[in-house]
Amino acid sequence: MGAKREHQRFLIKHPIELHAGDHTISGVTVRVSRKGLFVRSQSGFRVGTPVDMVLHLSDEIWCRLTGTVVYSRNIVELKRQNGMGIEFSGMDRKYLDFISSVEKEQA
Repeated sequence: MGAKREHQRFLIKHPIELHAGDHTISGVTVRVSRKGLFVRSQSGFRVGTPVDMVLHLSDEIWCRLTGTVVYSRNIVELKRQNGMGIEFSGMDRKYLDFISSVEKEQA
């Protein structure tokens, strides 16, 4: 039996951009939590890569996040299943408010 996760994950889809150095990858969130998120993308960064992220909650509202890639899947034949798991190292107040509201809605 697996260990219980410290933070609940939520199935939420929002556009996101991930920046590492001069490279940018666009994707869509699949699962989000207080600790991190999983992003579907056509390509990915290597595990261990620090990233800056901009998560678009709506056309007018976006969050800034920082983290490190802890999982990456990039298989040419499976482009629709590729993506990255990111563990947060920082987040802004908008993300904290967003995840708190999701937790309340889905409780």
